[in-house]
Amino acid sequence: TGGWAVTGPTQVTAEQGSSLAVSCSYKPGYELYPKYWCRPGFLWFCLTYIAQTNGSEVTVTQGKVSIGDNHTTRSFTVMLGGVAPGDAGWYSCGVRRSLWFSLWHTTEVM
Repeated sequence: TGGWAVTGPTQVTAEQGSSLAVSCSYKPGYELYPKYWCRPGFLWFCLTYIAQTNGSEVTVTQGKVSIGDNHTTRSFTVMLGGVAPGDAGWYSCGVRRSLWFSLWHTTEVM
């Protein structure tokens, strides 16, 4: 899964209605690649991204999810507001190197 390049929590817990922050770190050299947050599907591949950066440090908000990248600390943080029971499950935070190749880490949201 490219786990050597992207790291993060294995499991995070959130109360219903609260906000959740998940931080993922990446190795040097990936600063300018897009970072993403998704719900993996078949074979852990991400077919649709919940939120994705364009490789810059600009925070992107899509619905109740925002994602921001910090090139200096080589970490990006996903914020999920208004957590609902349907938000529980597995997610991937990752670095997209090309259309078909990315490095990711999976996290379980409870």
